[in-house]
Amino acid sequence: MTEVLAGRPADSAVAAGYRSIAMAVLAESTAGIRWRLCVGETWCTVTPPRHRPRAQGWKLHVSATPVSAPEVLANAARVLGMHECAFKFAATPRIIAELNGVRADRAQSGKFLTVYPVDDDQLRILAEQLHEATVGLAGPAILSDRRYRPDSLVHYRFGCFAGPSDLDDTGFYEGQLRAPDGTSTADARNPWFSPPSWASPPFDPPAKSGPSRKRGDPVLIAGRYLVTAAIRHSNRGGVYRARDQHTGDQVLLKEARPHIAADPTGQDARDRLRHEAAILRRLGPTGITPALRDVVTVAGHVFLVEDLIEGTSLQRWPAGRERQVPVAEVWQLARELTERIATVHEMGYVLRDLAPSNVMVTPDNIPVLIDMECTVRTDQSAYIAGTPGFGAPEYFGATGRDTAEPLPAPGPEVDYFSLGATLLFVAAGINPVLAADARPTGARLATIVEAAAPTSPALRALAPLILGLTAEVPRRWSLARAIAFLQTEPIAGHALPGPELPTEKIDRLLCDGLTYLIDTMTPHSGYLWPRPPALPPGDPCNVQLGAAGVLAVLDRAMRSGKHWVAPALATAADWLDRRLTKPSRILPGLYFGRSGTVWALHSAAETLGDAALAERALDYALHIPLDWSNPDICHGLAGAGLAQLQLWRASGDQRFAERATECADRLVQLTKAADSRVDWLAGAQFRDELAGSESYGFGHGVAGNAAFLLAAGRDLHQPDLIEIAIGGGHALCAVAELDGDGARWPKGPRKTDTPDLNFWCNGTSGIGTFLVRLWQVTGEPRFREFAERAGRTVYRDRWRLATGTCHGIAGNAELLLDLAAATGQPRYRHWAAEIATCLYVRTTERDGRLLVPDDTMRAVCASYNVGLAGVLDFLLRLEHGGSRSWLVDNRPTGDGPP
Repeated sequence: MTEVLAGRPADSAVAAGYRSIAMAVLAESTAGIRWRLCVGETWCTVTPPRHRPRAQGWKLHVSATPVSAPEVLANAARVLGMHECAFKFAATPRIIAELNGVRADRAQSGKFLTVYPVDDDQLRILAEQLHEATVGLAGPAILSDRRYRPDSLVHYRFGCFAGPSDLDDTGFYEGQLRAPDGTSTADARNPWFSPPSWASPPFDPPAKSGPSRKRGDPVLIAGRYLVTAAIRHSNRGGVYRARDQHTGDQVLLKEARPHIAADPTGQDARDRLRHEAAILRRLGPTGITPALRDVVTVAGHVFLVEDLIEGTSLQRWPAGRERQVPVAEVWQLARELTERIATVHEMGYVLRDLAPSNVMVTPDNIPVLIDMECTVRTDQSAYIAGTPGFGAPEYFGATGRDTAEPLPAPGPEVDYFSLGATLLFVAAGINPVLAADARPTGARLATIVEAAAPTSPALRALAPLILGLTAEVPRRWSLARAIAFLQTEPIAGHALPGPELPTEKIDRLLCDGLTYLIDTMTPHSGYLWPRPPALPPGDPCNVQLGAAGVLAVLDRAMRSGKHWVAPALATAADWLDRRLTKPSRILPGLYFGRSGTVWALHSAAETLGDAALAERALDYALHIPLDWSNPDICHGLAGAGLAQLQLWRASGDQRFAERATECADRLVQLTKAADSRVDWLAGAQFRDELAGSESYGFGHGVAGNAAFLLAAGRDLHQPDLIEIAIGGGHALCAVAELDGDGARWPKGPRKTDTPDLNFWCNGTSGIGTFLVRLWQVTGEPRFREFAERAGRTVYRDRWRLATGTCHGIAGNAELLLDLAAATGQPRYRHWAAEIATCLYVRTTERDGRLLVPDDTMRAVCASYNVGLAGVLDFLLRLEHGGSRSWLVDNRPTGDGPP
């Protein structure tokens, strides 16, 4: 953070843009007062001398657009300077554009400037003066707040005045509001006005101009279109199903809110929706797009009314087919889609944003182009737009993307690329998003196609077309060539094994990844490794996103013979040791709490031969609270119990065995007494103690809870815990949906929920993780059958998912290694090695290193469950063997720990 005083010279970085405006106004209007400006990546905070921040209260937000922001800031700073009131504002035009973007967080959108009054009397004065100073300027409504006056830029809400310093129950830092009776509640930022019940608003609510409407009442738009269902909500506005009261037809309504996604010319989402209406008016009669019905404006919001296209989004279309999409079906769809795009080009337009989410497929398998706001005439200019991964790299990644001026429309070759990327997704479920590096995009996609094609007959048939359409210009195929290719007969074939990743490439990924972890450590920062920017701040010491997960991977690398990581291991262990007592709360969960932290720290201490550190870790573990209301692995007692069980085995200290028993007892009490329950069949084998789990999966539900009880019952000689786990296993087998020789599970709580999840935390992968261990303890063939069904499912879906451990293929591949170890069948290790290939071809090259990107597929982060560390943990196990991390698998002998 940089500190600058108004009226003094500032460096050129601070003097630019919004910051120079604020400081110039304050220097002029409040001569002699030394203001402090703290510059962060997102916000600039301005405080007067002797400022004493309040913990909470009513505060003001002033909205703006990129065009109005300089004037809003100047006028507001003049008012706030007169009253010596602290405030903050968005640091750059890019930040305000992101805050107001169509995909922005609805609860945070529009908050350009935040005001922190010293009391409610000052708040009332400032609200009126800020309103007068900004009246007539442009800015969106702030959904989490209430407007001071109709159409005012000034809004108010009750909330915390400082960044959160306490961990919530889930392991993230969240603001806590203190009620008059001393109790605390979360400072919830909802996309609607929701102050705590005990906070009296400082202003009277606005008078109702018409009949009041209650939440849930029917909504009639423009006196004609009766909303029947909301399809989705976004910052831009909602998308709704509706009935035309004049014709009785079902229609689709798309909404655009005022001043959302405003560009430097002042045009916003409403203008783009009107532009889309013009496109539909031109293309709709051809059947390529929905037909335009109407455009109406209600209270400044614009609604586009179009034909409702029944069918399935192309984003969901492959999942509705067999796991191997029929070659003839995808070939025909490719032909239809290509011909429609060719027609768009013949009519003088370029789409610019062709992606699976922008195509509907009718029940007759006819593709219809939707969401046409990015489509332009070839003689127009426009700001760059598109969907990451599906946009042509030479256009979507152009240097003019962030310029203040629109660029000439690109040629049709950008749509050729998008078509190729879309067909890659349709044929094999592969998301073409790639983390940026210097290598040509076409060559990187070709590597992915080459690796994935053997196992996908549809991809193998379409491979020449996909590679041609995604090649670099000028080698990129034209649509004429694509249509000629699709007029031939496809060559159907059988699925074949994919390529296993050779040992030398596994070594390369491990060496590069571990070196990256070592080089990116920041021992003097609040986070030892930078946290993922897409996620909220969390405990910097935990496994999920903090240092403990990375420490465990360095420890495993050291134990696997990579002794060159020893200095980094010692540094990370020391960093964790010094920070164990820092937070105000100690959470018990294995991944989001401190149970995984002490597990990792104790193991690292043993590897380093540091007996004193090992003792400190054990002592800390004895102070982890077990009086907790969450039973699960990630956040609760099952995770804490696994750590206590592991530390008993490692130390022989009977207190840990007693604490593991306490975790098991509390867990069963909680799940037996829970009000909500997952579906659970009746019968003697379906013991229902775990029916009160939140879901079916491993991270948060039945599978993880049962896995802990199974391990505790086995190691602590408590057969009733094993029987409860067996009941959970039978229940999980009963709710499985068979999928050929595989199986899938719903998230829960109902077995009728869509069984699309194939992750460690929820769904197939994590449930298989438990069932294979249950089979090892019981010998029950049914548990092995469903564990192996889970293994086949995660293997088949390896190209469809992201890279990570919690929600991706690295975690799923761990199940395959579990099956290889449990069954002795080599095919499971081969399949895991194929998943390593999936990871390798997705790498990004940074400073000569090949690094596997995180779950966003666009960035690299160290974090265990969403980033690089978990991937490296899998690769270390694949190459060097060993048991799975964060589980207690090896059964001790005799009456005590090994």
